[in-house]
Amino acid sequence: MLYWKNDGELLRKSIAVSEKAILAENPAATDLIDYNEYHMARQEKTKYTIIAAIVLFVIGLIFFSNLIIAFIFSLGGFFYPKYKVQDLITKRKAELQLQFKDALYSLTSSLGVGRSLESAFKTALNDLRVLYPDENTYIIKEFGYICRKIELNEPVETALLDFAERSGLEDIKNFAEVMVICKRTGGNLVQVVKNTSAILSDKIEISQEIELLLTKQKYEQKILNIMPIVFIGLVKFGGSGYMDSLYTSIKGYLLMALALGILIAASVVSKKIFDIKV
Repeated sequence: MLYWKNDGELLRKSIAVSEKAILAENPAATDLIDYNEYHMARQEKTKYTIIAAIVLFVIGLIFFSNLIIAFIFSLGGFFYPKYKVQDLITKRKAELQLQFKDALYSLTSSLGVGRSLESAFKTALNDLRVLYPDENTYIIKEFGYICRKIELNEPVETALLDFAERSGLEDIKNFAEVMVICKRTGGNLVQVVKNTSAILSDKIEISQEIELLLTKQKYEQKILNIMPIVFIGLVKFGGSGYMDSLYTSIKGYLLMALALGILIAASVVSKKIFDIKV
């Protein structure tokens, strides 16, 4: 087991060296994505900042009825892109994971009819292009890059470990490790890939089922988080001064601040409850 681990570490270290040769031969390879990071374009960052600033300004105005406080709230919009980046990273990884499940089915089928591992990746790439016609699809880019490495006589293990490290997904990392161990130790590659593919596919399908079951609850959670703000806004602007006392005293401001704090805490807690890991 220690030998396998050290072997995998040596392969990871060789990635940096092999990458330079591959990039020199394939300029398009520079488009590869590090799925653990997301770099927003200036236009995209501006869009999210403006949207967040407007929403926070309205919330500040509803809860405190003060333009200065509302303006201070709107400044929080400058921090929203950092939060949104994490959300976009999560969504991108979820999309890659679903595409990887389709790739596993194709790899298993190709290996099952007697193809070599290298040939199976090329066949899988052709199958995936039927499912995903867009060449910018994540899994198409990744398998295309792996096939280019194979054509340049690079070890497929190096390509897999590279993909696994950039993906940041445990399922892909486990698959790459199993493939490396099997390839280096001369195990039954077809059977190992079949078993691994079956386990990972089941895990991904369970994750999908859980996500589907929680879709309605997540929608209800968003409605419940928004409705108190809408209700307070309706009473404030259409209640004929019913809430004026809350905006003319320190106690009133503290009460509204407490209410807003409870809403924020409820939103954070509910989001963590729905964040189920398989």
